[in-house]
Amino acid sequence: MDLSTHGIVALVRNKAGDFLLLEDSREPMRGHWAPPHGRCESTDANEEDGVIREVKEETGLSIRPIRKVLTQPADTKVKTVSFWVVESESDVPTLNEESSSFGWFSVDELLGLTLYPGTRLFFEKVKTGEVEI
Repeated sequence: MDLSTHGIVALVRNKAGDFLLLEDSREPMRGHWAPPHGRCESTDANEEDGVIREVKEETGLSIRPIRKVLTQPADTKVKTVSFWVVESESDVPTLNEESSSFGWFSVDELLGLTLYPGTRLFFEKVKTGEVEI
């Protein structure tokens, strides 16, 4: 896989099983919600490195990648994106300038938000059981 055209999404859950989503503060996606995510960079040796780095940059959380759940075509600046289940020692993120707020949501709750299209597609697959987390 060409990491230079690949993105990652981190599926961070709290003890209640809810997912961490961030509200984008940047145009043109202002107001859209998504889990911590981003592009792999040349300094990332693999996807796991990208997941760790992006979550740290966007939330301040230290995480451990557990497993890749799904890779699908991307709807943003990269060709493909992989969704990763991760573990976090904390459920208290600190946001950077890319996000205006955060929240913890069940699948049903988050499907009621304005989501990135790829995020919506992924969580619809989770809800129908097509994708298991």
